[in-house]
Amino acid sequence: MAYQRAQLKKEKLWKAVVTDRSASGSDDRKADQVAEEWDAMNEAALATIRMSVKPVHLNTVTSVDTAKEAWNALKGMFEARDNTQLLRLMEELSSLKKGDDKSIIKFTSRAKMIRDELAMLRNPVDDNTLALRVLSGHPAEYGMLRTVLENKDVELVISDVTAKLLQVEQRKMPAGSSKPVRSVKSQAFAAAARQRSSLTRRRPCATTATIRGT
Repeated sequence: MAYQRAQLKKEKLWKAVVTDRSASGSDDRKADQVAEEWDAMNEAALATIRMSVKPVHLNTVTSVDTAKEAWNALKGMFEARDNTQLLRLMEELSSLKKGDDKSIIKFTSRAKMIRDELAMLRNPVDDNTLALRVLSGHPAEYGMLRTVLENKDVELVISDVTAKLLQVEQRKMPAGSSKPVRSVKSQAFAAAARQRSSLTRRRPCATTATIRGT
């Protein structure tokens, strides 16, 4: 609804959404003029809202008489939808598991996509929480690495955790693996992480700030 709000404010019609119509009286010309101005503004605001919604939502905004009623109806509908989507995403992130048929890259990419969608719903997930969630979604053969990383006394960075998981994945690959594309991607990602780690040892403060800012 951010677009509709911006459009109403641009056209100086937002007042119709946040105010009610003033009562008019036959002996008060000023009150009558204010009421007429509000009626015109309300009509324009209601038209703007109706033209900006999708056809599926049109019935919601055509069954009311004021822009304020239309706005509140849309707000309630979208908030309910957002809460449903938020719950689904939170459940998906908490139950995310890496299967044998899914690479580390694909698994962590899905976790990041969920984080981005949660951020759009104003429910951000910090890097440390995401990294822990990714770790807990891996099977038993990653248990030793998971234990080491989970017991670190510093916050985890998802890019570093991904690189370490890729190293384990590469060691698990049999000789002459039939999945060269994944192997090349994994090696490139791990090499980049090793380069970052090398820079971290030489310039701990500046590099750490850079990694945490990405």
